Amino acid sequence: MKRVPVLLAFLLAFLLALSSGAMAQEWIRDSLYSPILKETRPIEIALPKAYRQDTARYDVWYVLDGEWNAYTFSMIHNYLRAISFMPPIIIVSVPNRYLDGYNLRDRDLTPKPTPEIAYSGGAQNFLGFLNRELLPHINRQYRTSGYNGLCGSSFGGMFALYALLKTPDTFKYYVIADAALHYANGYFPGFAAQVLPGTKFRNRVLHMGGRNGYSYHYMRRDAMDSTLRSLHPEGLRWDSELYEDETHSSTTFKGNYDGLKFAYLGYYTRNVSFHLTGGIVVPGKPIKLLLETDHSDIRYTTDGSIPNAQSTRVDRALIVDKTDGLRVKSFSTSGLYDREIPVHVTTGDFLRPKEPNRKQDASGKITAAEWTADGKIAGVLPITADGYYVFQLTPSPGTRLWLDDRLWISYNTATGHARQTVMLPLRKGNYYLRVEHSKTRDTPSLDFGVYYSIDGQDDWWKNVIVRK
Repeated sequence: MKRVPVLLAFLLAFLLALSSGAMAQEWIRDSLYSPILKETRPIEIALPKAYRQDTARYDVWYVLDGEWNAYTFSMIHNYLRAISFMPPIIIVSVPNRYLDGYNLRDRDLTPKPTPEIAYSGGAQNFLGFLNRELLPHINRQYRTSGYNGLCGSSFGGMFALYALLKTPDTFKYYVIADAALHYANGYFPGFAAQVLPGTKFRNRVLHMGGRNGYSYHYMRRDAMDSTLRSLHPEGLRWDSELYEDETHSSTTFKGNYDGLKFAYLGYYTRNVSFHLTGGIVVPGKPIKLLLETDHSDIRYTTDGSIPNAQSTRVDRALIVDKTDGLRVKSFSTSGLYDREIPVHVTTGDFLRPKEPNRKQDASGKITAAEWTADGKIAGVLPITADGYYVFQLTPSPGTRLWLDDRLWISYNTATGHARQTVMLPLRKGNYYLRVEHSKTRDTPSLDFGVYYSIDGQDDWWKNVIVRK
């Protein structure tokens, strides 16, 4: 637990660097008159760095209490974008309006009037402003994807929950920090319990973060969590996190960070591939299929059925002795990045050399010592023992690899993994190996190797047979 402050200090330093660096977004000041609120509302819009250079459409996130939350939210996004946890987005800062020095957030963000607060109960009008005025304004002005997020803390967090229940189709993502659900004698959890059973959600995402201990109960977040657990609303993916040793203000940072990670879970692994990009596994002789599973929800089945949320989860690797019926799928919280991960290893038997008595050179290695001028390597590859052998290369476009005239690697940049790794079960004997690539002046050196795997599951890259 002592590491957390150090981590936060590092993140803050990193975020500050990003805010003025290559990932920084362009901020544009704007305003619009609201017939619903009968007032002019200033806003600020942060565009992705590449917005002026591309034609892409972007998710839009609306940040409540924008005058003090939007820039921190933007820096958190820049960090998560830098480490590929989420895509670039458009951020709309929605600051509060002040009347004679009085912050009208009490008016705009509260769903029910209360005598303790002079201006209160205007959430319905403010929601109408967002839904019918601000969002259409942004959609007219900018290239938007149609997927919106709403971020709020304290009263803003309560308002975000209110928006989820009243107009669930407007926003896809809801990120909430330390929501003030104790407002009006804890009115909101009861309101939610009444409304939730009749609300239809179409794959909506909700993340709530807040303080543990006394505040968790006092602010009635415990009641809200209990309501969500008991009703289990279909079509709503939700998560609630509790933080130790935080304040009402500091939870905003953690809540936004964890909330954005949760909202875009699956984005990081949207293009993930098995590290074995091809080969053969022999029944009864299992091999290890490595897979990048950090920050992911990847599941598999072995009966040919499509994996679902209840299927067995992949933890870094699969140990398999056959791939018939094996299906693997990466899931995203939003559903937007769900995809099946292809398995290119097939089930089969040991390969035998086409000419087992083929001669080899005196050194015991393949004949060619270096790449030829036309970018080829060819020669006899002696296999001295039955087992699994791995052929690995980091290719350039057009690279192909044959073993005994059978093509095993044909690299296509549009579909290929950056590093090609094929594991083959080979019987003892001499095989003819040939590798070609389109070698030009600008082509980098081809990183190529052949390795021996003792049991199909070991650190085979340590057992070098050929390395060029």
